Amino acid sequence: MKPLIAIAGIFTEARATSVWKYREYFVNEAYTSRLEDAGAIPYILPGLKEDNIEEQIAPFSALLIPGGKDFNPACYHELKKECTQCPFRELDNYQLALIKKAYQLGKWVFGICRGFQGINIAFGGSLYQDLSTERTGSLCHLRTDSPYQAVHTVSLKEGSHLHKMFGTTKIGVNSLHHQGIKNLGKGLVASAFSEDGIIEGIEAERILAVQWHPEALSGDFFSYIVSLAKG
Repeated sequence: MKPLIAIAGIFTEARATSVWKYREYFVNEAYTSRLEDAGAIPYILPGLKEDNIEEQIAPFSALLIPGGKDFNPACYHELKKECTQCPFRELDNYQLALIKKAYQLGKWVFGICRGFQGINIAFGGSLYQDLSTERTGSLCHLRTDSPYQAVHTVSLKEGSHLHKMFGTTKIGVNSLHHQGIKNLGKGLVASAFSEDGIIEGIEAERILAVQWHPEALSGDFFSYIVSLAKG
């Protein structure tokens, strides 16, 4: 039986050119197509109401938090710096509550880029708001010129899910982020590191998340997480 996997929708303010003055919920098609190709049935969760999160997530085997804009640093008790783009605090609060509730209910929780960072925040961790200015010697991690290509390598911890997934301890990844994990959330284990020491993968019981964008690369990420969701 195909597992049902919920994808937390991102929203944007209404376009100035639209006749309708409503927010729009969306996910990039790459997430849904990759999940379908891997044998899952994806559903987009459009919501910001925290009082019915349990009912929203209950039917699903797993939750995926996709990429998107920065989380507001207030979520990890820091003041916002000029470099941080965080337009929707209500979306931040909703997704963090969604992560916590899904985990509490025994669902698998997967994260990609923003989702990776959100899981860390939900477990009490914090972020560098901008790697290039806050961490001396960092690589250029915001490589929007090459979204479909590997631009640096990451080392995978032996015995981790990522190690089992790829069958090696080193892979090439794309890189579309300017923030990164500073303090690791409670109970999370770092399972991948970039060449400059930035955490690029985190795991725990029923948790698996990566900083890069596997939906834009070839590989076994989605097949593996669907197999986990099947149980």
